[in-house]
Amino acid sequence: MASEYSTLGEALRSERPVVLPETPDLNRTDSAVIWLSGVHVYSFGVILLVAALTEQSDYGLALSDDDTADRWPDEIAPIRLGIEFSDGTAISLDRAAPAGTILEVRQASGNAGSLQATVFLRPIPPPGPVRIITANPKLGISESEARIDGRQIISASESVERLWTTTSRTSRGLGGAGLRSGSWFSRWD
Repeated sequence: MASEYSTLGEALRSERPVVLPETPDLNRTDSAVIWLSGVHVYSFGVILLVAALTEQSDYGLALSDDDTADRWPDEIAPIRLGIEFSDGTAISLDRAAPAGTILEVRQASGNAGSLQATVFLRPIPPPGPVRIITANPKLGISESEARIDGRQIISASESVERLWTTTSRTSRGLGGAGLRSGSWFSRWD
């Protein structure tokens, strides 16, 4: 992560990411689809917005992770997700990440038959194809691969707007903008 940030949360609050235009299907069957609903590129990593829908509403969907890989309750159908960079670096949510890499679920929510999740990937991948592999064995969804372009991610990471750095500064509060009488919001005061 860029050295000027002390935490991932601080880094995510300090940059306005570049959103890639492509949002490919990651896996599709007659009764289910898993896709990228967004790819947000930062200078230090990538947020993947993963969505899934299935016709089989008897199961809740979740992204399998290292902490719960083999302990899901019967009513949950975990989706396996892995990524492979063009240099051969391979990362999976349900395995410990290799040194220097992160692939983690930041947020996830859903209902029976649906899932919306935010997944953080670090580092910025090298040039070349970035393979995204998904499967859901419980629902009979075989392993499938989609690709996004590592060069496009690198280019986007170089165009990120850095909103502020973490240099010491005094609190600016509302920056003097405040809600003054006569403002639109003051009508409810």
